[in-house]
Amino acid sequence: MGLLEGKKVLITGARKGIGRGIAITLANEGADVGINDISDDEFAKKLLDIISNKGVNATFHKGDVSSIEGINSVIDSFMEKHNQIDILVNNAIFADQQRPFFETDETYWDRMMDLSLKGYFFASQRAAKEMVSGGRGGRIICLSSVHSYVAMPNWTAYGTAKMALRRMVKGIASDLAGKNITANCIAPGAISNKLPNIEDDSIDGPPHNPDDLKNFVPAGKGGLPSDIANAVLYLSSDLGQYVNGETLLVDGGMIASQKIHD
Repeated sequence: MGLLEGKKVLITGARKGIGRGIAITLANEGADVGINDISDDEFAKKLLDIISNKGVNATFHKGDVSSIEGINSVIDSFMEKHNQIDILVNNAIFADQQRPFFETDETYWDRMMDLSLKGYFFASQRAAKEMVSGGRGGRIICLSSVHSYVAMPNWTAYGTAKMALRRMVKGIASDLAGKNITANCIAPGAISNKLPNIEDDSIDGPPHNPDDLKNFVPAGKGGLPSDIANAVLYLSSDLGQYVNGETLLVDGGMIASQKIHD
């Protein structure tokens, strides 16, 4: 029996990269998985096939989770298919994560905060309402970043949103005291989001070249989606039931060494 047998999981921004790895890993442990993304393409369809072949229920919920309307639409769709939500993983992000300070305009700033902070908050709020209503408790996990710990040029908007998430989960943990719901962040370091061949059902694609990171990461290598997915599994399962309001760094020691790599 898997660690998440019978659990219902919604993962935002899950058709590629870290989100894809989380989806496969939690399915491996018996969870039924709802995949959200703004795009429904061959990658989303292949991921659904991979998960379904594990004998669990896999569903796709297209939608933009940067607005309350979009969030409610996605969670309504998820609840219609699964009837309950036990685990929410806020993972959605867009590709343009870094921008020079003087080129960061209001449109870019709002897009970053809407998706990476406001969206995470209101998805957590709606999921928590469903968890309380269902009487089963639950887990809320948000993807933060090493950029929430250390500043470097061109990452100010992104780092601000990711730092706010670390404070946000502390507040949610306090607000939901006694509800059997935990809220935590995971802060990834340098993670290779390269996909395996589309016909390959492996979690990880090609890693970073270790030579590119050996001077920044004490582990001597970059991370993989499976590294983050295993941390999500820990926080999602009974193994992590007493961790609440915290941020787990999964960075190979990058922050401990006080170095960061772009």
